Amino acid sequence: MPWKEESPMEQRERFVILAQSDRYTKTELCEQFGISRKTGHKWLKRYAEDGKSGLDERSRAPKCVANRTDKSVERLIVKEKRLHPTWGPKKLQRVLEIKHGI
Repeated sequence: MPWKEESPMEQRERFVILAQSDRYTKTELCEQFGISRKTGHKWLKRYAEDGKSGLDERSRAPKCVANRTDKSVERLIVKEKRLHPTWGPKKLQRVLEIKHGI
């Protein structure tokens, strides 16, 4: 008989069900599942707010990037680079300054 492997999502669901049953303390469950109490509280809060979909993995990507290059400038850089694939960043910067006033 093969071992039954449980996905992280199934483990989170089982954690929430056991926590809601009041048979175990949250601390006991966190130790049993090998997670911190902070993570356990996070899962319970997300489940209370969003239901089962709240237990899904969320993106860790930043919502905004402070020093991101403007899209129009990015397009110009890519355009010049395609026209002149051997040019490096210094040459492209100089061309953008002279030709496009950037």
